[in-house]
Amino acid sequence: WWADRGHRSTPFFWGLMLAIIATLVFCFARAPGLLVLGRVLQGLAASVIYTAGLALVADAVGADEIGAWMGFVFSGNTFGLLVSPFLAGIVYDHAGYYAVFGIIFGVFGLDLLLRAFMIEKREAIKYLPAEQQNHTRTFDEAQATEEGGNDTASEPNGDAEETDHGEQHKTQNEDQHAEETEHTPLLRVLTNPMADESWLYKHFPKQTVLFRSPRLVAAIYGCLTHTMLLASIDSVLPLFVKRTFDWTASGAGTIFLTITCPSLFGTVFGALADRYGSRYVSLMGLGLTTANLGLMGLVKNNEILDKVLLCVFLVIAGIGLNLILAPLAADVFATVEALATAYPKTFGKTGAYAQAYALMTGALGLGTALGPILAGAMYENTNWPITVGFLAILCALPSVGVFFFTGGGYMGKKE
Repeated sequence: WWADRGHRSTPFFWGLMLAIIATLVFCFARAPGLLVLGRVLQGLAASVIYTAGLALVADAVGADEIGAWMGFVFSGNTFGLLVSPFLAGIVYDHAGYYAVFGIIFGVFGLDLLLRAFMIEKREAIKYLPAEQQNHTRTFDEAQATEEGGNDTASEPNGDAEETDHGEQHKTQNEDQHAEETEHTPLLRVLTNPMADESWLYKHFPKQTVLFRSPRLVAAIYGCLTHTMLLASIDSVLPLFVKRTFDWTASGAGTIFLTITCPSLFGTVFGALADRYGSRYVSLMGLGLTTANLGLMGLVKNNEILDKVLLCVFLVIAGIGLNLILAPLAADVFATVEALATAYPKTFGKTGAYAQAYALMTGALGLGTALGPILAGAMYENTNWPITVGFLAILCALPSVGVFFFTGGGYMGKKE
């Protein structure tokens, strides 16, 4: 809401400030309560940064390139999530506790410098020549122009007044029934034509429209599952290789390179979504990940073949995971764009990119929290084959929603 109503760089900057404060608290805390406070503040800062940052990416790139750039963003996220514990462990062993935080604050300093020189697209466009401004108008400005055309004062003659009244009535009619036309063949129960008269719609119109979109729900559920899987692997894989292969902490950290290296090609995976569509690419990712998570259950003994197979399965699963997130994040952008076109009065000039990505960020945070809890409990109370089998089933579940709704829906039906 904050990022949609004003300049997105403002929450983006203050999110970083909160992250610095939270890390300082965590660094110097010695009481359990302060450690918890530091982590809570870090989570709050991350939600602000992710939401505003993804909205800035959506503003800056076009629909034809959103997949590639989302792949670039999330490849960095995945790479950092899996590599940072390994690097932090090495630094901690050789240089101590505060050296780890020294690296973190160095990254903060570079980040702060880059944000100080960042210019939003809506500001940068003002400095372009007039003819270029016409070709690089932002989505917000285009929507403002469209609304201005709908609200133009009518001509004094009766025919013009009648035409203008008809256009206004048509706009209201389209706003009320756009969702019904959009989803009637697939999910008629969610498209009650009287839904726009509900209390929720009157008080939270943008949020109501977003939550009523099965396409958006499918994308966010897929993102939730992706992060749960990553966090689950992050929690149980070190325990498995230590108990099965008798590996030390260094060996357990090194095994993560197998699932991390594919994230370096996140931009390529995102570009595939731009070329072939988010639905097909994300389904391929879900299929690859599901199959290889299940195959990991074959790894049981401390033998060379088992170690090689585990590495192969992890590499392919890493490729699959990277084929999931970027296409779905790009489809969030496409969904909001489609809904804003169908509901011009509801979304107005500000749109709802930040609010949609806030929902996605919340799903990522929830997945990070739930993954280790579920996978850890499963592994401690059962065994490795059952645990990875459970993760495989978890990975397969979003495929249904992705198949029917992502990319506009089954059989090319556009939202």
